Amino acid sequence: MDHAMRQALTEAGCNNTLADRLDVLKKAGETDACLRLLRCHRCELVEALHQAQRPIDVCDWLIHELEQGSRVA
Repeated sequence: MDHAMRQALTEAGCNNTLADRLDVLKKAGETDACLRLLRCHRCELVEALHQAQRPIDVCDWLIHELEQGSRVA
C-alpha cells in the first residue's frame, strides 16, 4: 500500500490493524472484501457521530427551554 493510501486510512480513523488487513486484502486482489471492511468502518464512524450529536441536541434543547422561560417570565 502506498503512503498516500495509508495516510488516507489514518485520516479516516482506521487503526493499524484495520489498515494492515486492508493492505493484505488489496494485495490479494480482494477488492470486494476491502469495500465491505471500509463500509463497515464507515457505519461505525456514522454511529459514533450520532452518539456525539445527541448531547449537542440536548444542550440545544435546554438552551431553547431556558430562553423560552426567560421570555415568558
